[in-house]
Amino acid sequence: MKTVIAFTLFIALSLGLSTSFACSAMGPNTHVGNILNVDNEARTLTIQDVETNKPITFAVNDALLMKLANAKGQVIVRYSGADGKLVATDIQ
Repeated sequence: MKTVIAFTLFIALSLGLSTSFACSAMGPNTHVGNILNVDNEARTLTIQDVETNKPITFAVNDALLMKLANAKGQVIVRYSGADGKLVATDIQ
């Protein structure tokens, strides 16, 4: 019985830790998170980052806005930094 409890606890902790380090594991200039808002007028995407649990806003171009038209849930955002802003370069 103790083995089952220990194994269950191990799995639960492993799953929790793998999500919390998702952004770091994806490499530089990449964030993973759930879509909070797509603002077509401001041309921005805001996600809730899975690693920090904080909102992050990216500027997006027209092609990426079209890609986000019906997007929901979790996305991977690759970005560059320009003039103190995060600019999305690819969204999956």
